[in-house]
Amino acid sequence: MRTLKKLLTAVFLYFFIFTTPSTAHIASLNLRSNNRQMIPISDFEFTNVGHVSFVLSSITVTSTSSQASNESRIGFFLQSRDDEFYLYTRETRNQDIFEFKQNTITCPLDFKSNSSVLFTFQNHGPQFSFNKSFAITYSGINSLFFINCNNESLVTIEGHAELYNLNDGNGNGANKNFLSAGLTKLPFLYIIFSFSYLTLLGFWILVCFKNRRIFNRTHLLMGGLLVVNCVHFMCITSDLHYVKITGSAHGLDVVFYIFQLTRAVIFSTVIVLISAGWFFWKPFLKREEKLVLMIVIVLEVWGNVDPILPWEAAVPYNKENGSFADVIYIFAIFFPMALSIASLNKIRETDLNAERNVGKLWLIVMLTIVYVLITKILLLALPTRWEINVVKETTIFMFCMLMLCIFRPVDRTRVANADETGLSNSNANSCFDSPV
Repeated sequence: MRTLKKLLTAVFLYFFIFTTPSTAHIASLNLRSNNRQMIPISDFEFTNVGHVSFVLSSITVTSTSSQASNESRIGFFLQSRDDEFYLYTRETRNQDIFEFKQNTITCPLDFKSNSSVLFTFQNHGPQFSFNKSFAITYSGINSLFFINCNNESLVTIEGHAELYNLNDGNGNGANKNFLSAGLTKLPFLYIIFSFSYLTLLGFWILVCFKNRRIFNRTHLLMGGLLVVNCVHFMCITSDLHYVKITGSAHGLDVVFYIFQLTRAVIFSTVIVLISAGWFFWKPFLKREEKLVLMIVIVLEVWGNVDPILPWEAAVPYNKENGSFADVIYIFAIFFPMALSIASLNKIRETDLNAERNVGKLWLIVMLTIVYVLITKILLLALPTRWEINVVKETTIFMFCMLMLCIFRPVDRTRVANADETGLSNSNANSCFDSPV
């Protein structure tokens, strides 16, 4: 367990180092003698009254060669999902290879179709300032990039970019909505989930208090999962509220990241511990089960950090690595389940509790299969973030509720007396009344 504690400390430190505010849509643009050819700034879903505003106090372009810089090849580029250049930028960004071939149209600033070249540095001179707003008249998810197709040009920029929609047709600052169009319905959804987890926590405390004689550490961890989920949704609701009004989360997004990671780690930990039977039918974990638990925790941390890195730390994101991690995660989750079922099957004929536990494990297996199918496969087919979040969070909530129902603490004496008085097998084998 000492190794596990060291691992947890390391992965949490890794998470805090590489996660900075990402939901805000007032993006800081501070570059110092930078020659990167493509810098992702932000993703944002615009309505038909969207805007991109630049407030750049100082822009300087210097050339490392004797020739003057071609400033028409430097600028800001807004890319639509419908753009023919979209797949190209995704592939190159994933590999962190931004090399544009000469004599061919491979610089994003050369594309004129569905993409939008907001402005270039042409005719502005080597040093200037820029303050202008651009109206976005087409709705949809867009990605804002800074483009520098001159390898020998060093760019220094100080300022920020604002991405927002208008709540009505005028341009008053009070009507700016910095929340992406696909996120506007989420605060209400998250409030509902927060109260749902709070209600479930109340029932869980009541059940555990009534059966406190057989209450164990896994039950405590389950309660902790409900608390973290509740606080998680409160934090993300506050985060989205401040982003909507001010464009910045005022530090609440850091708290959100903390609880997001904690929630994911505890959720997977509870599944592994239940599958291994920790404090249910054995008081310790085997060596291979501890290894599985550590692998699952690392994969959860990686799954939460990796998608953020391209935008926050300029680290390339490879979707293939994410898919590979998902496959390992699935195998790691089911491994302790298979071990426990195999070991309990050997004694189920002589031990009534073993037979009940096998039945409950099979229920968890089926629940986990449904959870994996929905969260890892079905979500890929959903078109909007609103639908993705509704389906994902509903699935997690139902999984937690059923898991608590199956493995809730029940008085062994009451169940044993019920067996002796000849209650029906359906009641004796019920997941609600079986001892844990």
